[in-house]
Amino acid sequence: MCTGRIDLGFIFRAFLNGTDGVFIGGCWPGECHYLTEGNYLALSIVHLSKKLLEHIGVNPERLRLEWVSAAEGNRFAEVVNDFTKKLKELGPLGKGEGIDEKDVRFRLESVQALVPYMKLVERERLRVPLKSESEYNKFFNSDEFDHLFNDLILDKLAMGQIMALLRQRPVSIGEISQIIGLSPSKVSRVLNVLARQGLGRFDERQNLMAAAYEEGADSKARERNREVRTAALDNERIDQILAKHQGKPGSLIHVLMEIQSELHWLPKELLDRISLKLDVPLSRVMQVATFYKTFSLTPKGRHEVHVCTGASCHVRGSSRLLDTVHDLIGIGTDETDADSKFSLVKGNCLGCCTLGPEVIIDGKHHPRVTPGKLEAVLKNYV
Repeated sequence: MCTGRIDLGFIFRAFLNGTDGVFIGGCWPGECHYLTEGNYLALSIVHLSKKLLEHIGVNPERLRLEWVSAAEGNRFAEVVNDFTKKLKELGPLGKGEGIDEKDVRFRLESVQALVPYMKLVERERLRVPLKSESEYNKFFNSDEFDHLFNDLILDKLAMGQIMALLRQRPVSIGEISQIIGLSPSKVSRVLNVLARQGLGRFDERQNLMAAAYEEGADSKARERNREVRTAALDNERIDQILAKHQGKPGSLIHVLMEIQSELHWLPKELLDRISLKLDVPLSRVMQVATFYKTFSLTPKGRHEVHVCTGASCHVRGSSRLLDTVHDLIGIGTDETDADSKFSLVKGNCLGCCTLGPEVIIDGKHHPRVTPGKLEAVLKNYV
């Protein structure tokens, strides 16, 4: 196989599988059998991989690239023996670096998860239009490469690692720093970015950072949607609406409006039934249902709780209001409870910064809301 087909994912997958070292042997530069100069691409990938290994605390000497032609059997044996000797000196992966096995795996998985993005960066920003090994080595050891690496890759990697930790459980800055090997100041900077983007929040009750998105949230949301969908499809009122307009294609909008009013959303299964009952092509039903903003194809509660998460409201504690809704009703952002009574949404600035934190329920503005005040307001809708 041409070394030009070596993928970043191959290298880190090998380390994730417990390999103590990865060896790549390729044709000498200028002697590519396929005229694609794939060995230069391999050289670029290896330089990038070594930089990543070094960053996550793994000795970059565990990855080795050597030029060995098919006629150099003796050289191949010497190189492999030398590499094997080196790996024995380094010791097992992680243990030789003094890093816990679990932490090493976590760091490697974080890099592996970012591989698709890094391949794009390598192709668009780090691909060197040079035909000399010395020029490649010069570029990948330059300040220019360090700047691009830090700006395009390390920040994204740090964010991915920290979010992976936050989704498992709330953690402190010091714990994050120890696990991923970053300074506390760097961790703090990334946490501030995550908070501004609505991905992380400060849990004042535990004095720890937590994810806005929790581990297992997808499965919980799917289960809740199944409950909402089942309640919608087993509704006798819907059967009455469809029976009243059966065989009347001209009643399509009226039927959709009546069902939207009854359920507050339009399940896909009901759109199929509407198509059959009214003798209207499903494509036409979908066209109307998706054109008008009155209709929703996702579950909506009878009462919409909108929490502003703009900069002003966030500083004044809007994240605690989201927690309050979750504690009282059991739903997260963009979710609807099983009784289709409440939906929770969050959004950026609503234009009333001096009144923050602000909550809007069914179009009514509630300024300077505290968790206690929000609880009292929600009780009026229960």
